[in-house]
Amino acid sequence: MTRKQVLLVVGAAHSGTTILDAALGVSRQVMGVGEAVRLVSGIRPDRMKNPVADRSCTCGQRAEHCPLWSKVLPDLHADSTVASHFPLVDDAARALSPEVRYVLDSTPDALDHVDGLAGYDVRVLQITRDVRSWVASRRRRRGGSLVSGYVTWMRTVKRIDADLTRRDLPRFRLGYEELALRPREVLTLICEWLHVPFDEAMLMPFGNTNSHIITGNSSIRAPDLAATIRYDGSWLASNDHPAASGLLTSMCAGINRRLVYSNGLLKRRG
Repeated sequence: MTRKQVLLVVGAAHSGTTILDAALGVSRQVMGVGEAVRLVSGIRPDRMKNPVADRSCTCGQRAEHCPLWSKVLPDLHADSTVASHFPLVDDAARALSPEVRYVLDSTPDALDHVDGLAGYDVRVLQITRDVRSWVASRRRRRGGSLVSGYVTWMRTVKRIDADLTRRDLPRFRLGYEELALRPREVLTLICEWLHVPFDEAMLMPFGNTNSHIITGNSSIRAPDLAATIRYDGSWLASNDHPAASGLLTSMCAGINRRLVYSNGLLKRRG
């Protein structure tokens, strides 16, 4: 029996998993469900910062009225597991269209729960953000020292990469910088890997996606932020401890180059 295909978008938090979910969700063959793995892994929805049922979905409805999430949320509870409740999400997603081949989940740490998806054909999009950009973003949001930011990035991306290698799951590596600066080329490569047609509307996910995202980066529901895929290069103007930043960046250079720029799309053009 052919197993249903699930596509996981994994990476360190705030590395572009949500925007990639929305972009690929433009395809009629891909149904994005946001961070569904996180929601069904035993987290109490009523104890989250904002009640899940009241959240806006990218389909334009509140979650409690969304054609997908309205079928799932009433069954979630503290004892929910990925093994027991992700099939509810999968069934609800596929019921919306007979064309769906892939149900896409964009929980950044979904690999921690992948054993619960043992009955599926799991494929992975591994997205990594340049260490300099990621650390600057993290420090704007959470503070913390420069060193702790670099250490956290290194530990996270190495763990994800090693876990994928150990599990030997089919994967496509891409960098957030490649996606944001060369979106057409990257999305075309991903679509070829998935054997689904590229759609120009993927470059303008807001209002065009078929994904049902109620979790993840909230900017996906802001038309001024998600109308196009674009790069936030504000970190380039930072002059935060340049000597220390240079040293820390050099220590991460090998894995940063391998994971972020592996598709060769941002090479200098002569």
